[in-house]
Amino acid sequence: MPVSLHQIATNTASLAITWGEDTINIMYYPGRFTEKMIGDVEAISHLNGDTIVSGFKSFNETLANLIRSWDVYEDEAQTIMFPIDASRFAELPLAFRMTVFNAIAGDIRPEMVAPQN
Repeated sequence: MPVSLHQIATNTASLAITWGEDTINIMYYPGRFTEKMIGDVEAISHLNGDTIVSGFKSFNETLANLIRSWDVYEDEAQTIMFPIDASRFAELPLAFRMTVFNAIAGDIRPEMVAPQN
């Protein structure tokens, strides 16, 4: 049976990542992970003072486009989910955002995050 690009892009997968002593469950769109996306994320390592804000804005948009849902909360009572909204991602630690991105990349292509000898 044929498949449309929309069907590919809206297919979902899930994974769990460890953050400290906690586990975060993430549902994401593996069909949206592309070579262009990898290039955009790689470009972050070449940013300078003039381009760093726009580079991270692009990274946040990329990450928000990949994530369908997660169990990350804004409040200690865990009643308000942290929105999957690129404009809010700058409030999250960069290390956390990179961990999420790398976990998705590793789930799709484990060799991308495998140690290099």
